[in-house]
Amino acid sequence: MAQQLHSEEKSRDTYHHGDLHHALVAAGLELARSGGAEAVVLREATRRTGVSPNAAYRHFDSREALLDEVAVKASRKLAESMRTSVARARAEYAGADPKTIATEVILSACRGYIGFALVEPGWFNVSSAISDRAMAYLYVGESKSGPDEDEDGPRTAREVLADSLQLPEGLSWALGIGSADLELMLRSMLYGFSVLITTGALRMEDHTQLEGRLLGLIRTSVAGAIRQ
Repeated sequence: MAQQLHSEEKSRDTYHHGDLHHALVAAGLELARSGGAEAVVLREATRRTGVSPNAAYRHFDSREALLDEVAVKASRKLAESMRTSVARARAEYAGADPKTIATEVILSACRGYIGFALVEPGWFNVSSAISDRAMAYLYVGESKSGPDEDEDGPRTAREVLADSLQLPEGLSWALGIGSADLELMLRSMLYGFSVLITTGALRMEDHTQLEGRLLGLIRTSVAGAIRQ
């Protein structure tokens, strides 16, 4: 009993104004980073933050509640990877013709998605382990643990991809092809491919070669669908 009281005193002394909430989510993110969604366990996150279970349960009443928060944060990190890749492409191809710029921007969003899955397979895995309830947070713009770090740019992978598919003035998609159609195709390809190379049947193959082949197909398809 004395030990439990000491632990609860520690949580009160160490964490204030939602800090414990942030600390538990951070611990969950580290668990997910090394082991994916299955590794996110509330008891282990509690142990890592050094507080009592009672203190933790004031913020998360179940493992699923913590998992949702972690999934939202991981999804944000995926979008951030894509935004960074897009920004790099816009700078690199700033002097190119409009069609080349549009093609490379779309390709860079795809590259950022796949790159994130390869570098951070645990976070990629947990980013899709999200409940219907938590899905709303992705599109509202913030999770319970606080506002997004970057509220000015697209906050989800879907939004980054949709934004990249908006063609500049003077360009259009070929007759019968819409940006929503391409978004659906690319989201399906990127997610399916990323699962295959991280945990699926292609995980033992040469990832660099496979990624290059897929991105080559995407470049050909996108460039062929753009009309000037």
